[in-house]
Amino acid sequence: MSHSPPAFLESDHISARTKAALLKRMQQEQAERAHLSAHNFELLKIVCDDILPQEPLLGEIHLNIAAMIDQSFAGPGDGWRFAELPEDLKAWENGLSSLNSYAQALFKADYGQLTGEQKGELLDAAFEGCLPSSSTASFSPEQMKLWSGDLRNNIVGCFLAHPVAQEKLGISANLTGGDKEIQGFSHDGIYQKETFEP
Repeated sequence: MSHSPPAFLESDHISARTKAALLKRMQQEQAERAHLSAHNFELLKIVCDDILPQEPLLGEIHLNIAAMIDQSFAGPGDGWRFAELPEDLKAWENGLSSLNSYAQALFKADYGQLTGEQKGELLDAAFEGCLPSSSTASFSPEQMKLWSGDLRNNIVGCFLAHPVAQEKLGISANLTGGDKEIQGFSHDGIYQKETFEP
């Protein structure tokens, strides 16, 4: 489902460059899968919703965070990764397939078939690095701990970077100035709003 660009993108307090970047994020979120395998992409969509349930924050709006993560593999990335993990796309393929392997080891079922409680137990164990050893998993428990940190960071980062989420959550950090001048903010209190803020 496509989303309309938020009204704040038309503000004279946002530069054309920033607006273009935010609109690109909207396009990435609506894009088709291009990099991850079909099975792991579907698994990622489930994991994204498990880690960051969107309804309490956005109501009926649902952002396809998995598509944004998948689109991030098109570019060079930020050039940083854990030495213990392979390059980004392979790390995500291995991490997602390993999640299924550990689900099978712990609960004799694929991740998508687990109850909410079982998913929580599995994800917590991955985050804490205390998964049991599995001969079928591509990643060791320690690698899962590292990768699952990236998983959480990417899910939350993509969500907060999307202009629809920014509008719904009242995030106005992009409204620092237009193309002609840096207009900035005159208040710094959490409950003080500028006249141009949504």
